[in-house]
Amino acid sequence: MTAEGGIKFGFRPRSSNWTSLRLLNISRVIVAAILFSQSFLPDSPLLQIRDTTMYAWVSFGYLLLAVVFTVASWIERRNYQAQVTLQIYSDILAIILLMHACGGVSSGLGMLLVIPIAISALLSRESLALVFAALGTVGLLTEYIYASNITDYRGNSTQVGLLGIILFITAVVTQTLTRRIRRGEEQIQKHKLDAANLAALNSEILQNMDSGVLAMDSEDQVRHINDSAKQLLHSRLSRSYEELQPPFDLAHVLPGVYKALQRWRVDPDTPKCLLPSTTGGIDLQASFHPLSSASHQGTLVFLEDVSSLKQQMQQAKLMSLGQLTANIAHEIRNPLGAISHAAELLGENHDLPATELRLSEIIQQHSRRINGIIEDIMQISRGQMASEEGIDLRKWLPAFLDSLCVGDEDCRRRFRIEWDTEHSELHFDRSHLERILTNLCRNALHHSGSEQPVVLRVHRNKERELCIDIIDQGKGLAEEQIDKIFEPFYTTSHQGSGLGLYIVSQLAELNNARVSAANQPEGGARFTLCKHEVSK
Repeated sequence: MTAEGGIKFGFRPRSSNWTSLRLLNISRVIVAAILFSQSFLPDSPLLQIRDTTMYAWVSFGYLLLAVVFTVASWIERRNYQAQVTLQIYSDILAIILLMHACGGVSSGLGMLLVIPIAISALLSRESLALVFAALGTVGLLTEYIYASNITDYRGNSTQVGLLGIILFITAVVTQTLTRRIRRGEEQIQKHKLDAANLAALNSEILQNMDSGVLAMDSEDQVRHINDSAKQLLHSRLSRSYEELQPPFDLAHVLPGVYKALQRWRVDPDTPKCLLPSTTGGIDLQASFHPLSSASHQGTLVFLEDVSSLKQQMQQAKLMSLGQLTANIAHEIRNPLGAISHAAELLGENHDLPATELRLSEIIQQHSRRINGIIEDIMQISRGQMASEEGIDLRKWLPAFLDSLCVGDEDCRRRFRIEWDTEHSELHFDRSHLERILTNLCRNALHHSGSEQPVVLRVHRNKERELCIDIIDQGKGLAEEQIDKIFEPFYTTSHQGSGLGLYIVSQLAELNNARVSAANQPEGGARFTLCKHEVSK
């Protein structure tokens, strides 16, 4: 298993450092060039050269080797340890030979041995630094013995000893520092690996969650969104996947979620927020959790599809209504039938005074109203979950109006159908759609008067929902009625039960649609049934 960015689960210490080796080779070329240039000066200001021929050839060879080493480190990416070892050996040998050509240890060139010894501890295995320190010391001692016995150079054994000690001290100190540096590097790499693994694990968990998750920074920029959230927001809020590619501004792309976030910030104890879908689909539920660290503040947003919960609630509601209507049918309809029958018998007695006959009519009228209320409640309780099918409104609406106004030509002439969209296929339960439009069309006929037309307009709104408007030419709705007319038992008529529009709203919800009411600017009321449909 690998984390993002190719980091593997497991630590492997770094065994090569080609960048440092290349920098070392460049510096070696510079030093070798400076040393070689001194062979062309009769009186070098830097060195007192005793053997010019030997110095020239050794410095030239050292420069040539430095160039070869530099080229090799750029071209050949293998045998790292072998290249480092060969270069340190060459440095020690060349420096000792150049030191001998300049008069031995007293020339001061021996101090250049400190550099390869320190480099060997940094770039190669730790144990090799002491080996190179020992080789450098042996080389110094050999040069001192040879110079003292064969040539007329006069060196100082104390200088040789001190320089040897310095080489060993350099090796030990550099090894210690290198060990600490490498240990620190290992810890950093392990922490980096742990962080990468944790980030990969968190990403894997978030991506596989059923709930949608959005992670935001302190400026409300969405920095991470999982696949579940993309699917929910794409299908329920009509947001394209390109818009949901982080980072993006929450307020601009998802204003509904942003408003809920602002309410939560004002009152953090606010429970989960329900986000109604603007496309007539299933609602979303949002919850918020703060994210805080030493460097920044952020917020986690959890989105859940409450469709299953909504269906369960609807089923529970239908079951409760079913039990209620069964009790009503048993406890009320029998005595209500007796009352109604007795009133009918009284009405058939023509010897009764006119006032008593009127009272009998009132009893029958309100008995029928109570019975209508019971029938409406039983109709809701018998409502089943929608069985959606594709309905071509261009064919279905004219046939529906013919059925609604069967035998009444004046009724049929009052209806006019307008089409403002080419796509007219609506996925709906056929029986539910018929009951919804029957209720709305009869209300429109009732409030339009005897001669005013009723318009059925099929169109798409700004949210690309397929909508059916039922527009009458009546007096319109009072402002205080618009928010209440879909509530159960709310009515402005003494003849109605107050359940007709409530049944309409419930049937619309069963089909994941919505129904709304508004007044027309030119007068009259407009009832609109909308559902999100994918255009072909």
